[in-house]
Amino acid sequence: MSATSLTFQLAYLVKKIDFDYTPNWGRGTPSSYIDNLTFPKVLTDKKYSYRVVVNGSDLGVESNFAVTPSGGQTINFLQYNKGYGVADTKTIQVFVVIPDTGNSEEYIIAEWKK
Repeated sequence: MSATSLTFQLAYLVKKIDFDYTPNWGRGTPSSYIDNLTFPKVLTDKKYSYRVVVNGSDLGVESNFAVTPSGGQTINFLQYNKGYGVADTKTIQVFVVIPDTGNSEEYIIAEWKK
């Protein structure tokens, strides 16, 4: 199924969706580290969790990230990585975890590759 047909199928089923999951990667100190990821406007119909995987190593699932009044949400990698950012030379994958599925349903939503 193409992205276009999937979009129209979703529009038919849901009618109105307003989101922007364009990843904005936040650098730390030193600037060779990634400390966070911000999505400009997230879905707020449920409290979604996020799984972070770095170079194939699962850092776990967290869910306590507030949604801003404008609808954005920042995923703080320091919560996953014992207070440290992730070196920008590593591959970072972020998955959205659907609530009420026992962490069994998740989809990749962002990926950093240097």
